[in-house]
Amino acid sequence: MNKYNEAFGEIGADVDNEGSILECRKRGFERLESMPNFLSNFIQEGSYGEMWSVRKVLRRFIWHDRIHAKAMWRMAIKTFEKNEIENVFRFE
Repeated sequence: MNKYNEAFGEIGADVDNEGSILECRKRGFERLESMPNFLSNFIQEGSYGEMWSVRKVLRRFIWHDRIHAKAMWRMAIKTFEKNEIENVFRFE
């Protein structure tokens, strides 16, 4: 399991880390959706006694992806002309 899929594992969705981030996420959501009552926002004790829900997994993905997108945007504006890089997330 890798960092892209460990959140799925916290709520009991059996995932692996084969393929790209997109492929792993897609497969994780497919496995999550195959779980009974997956939209009931059940709470499950994960590793280290931390409580997890589908909502928490989704928030974690959004938070994680935003951090990486902002870092990539910052690197891009240092590497290229700032006006060449579209600021689609309005980081400034």
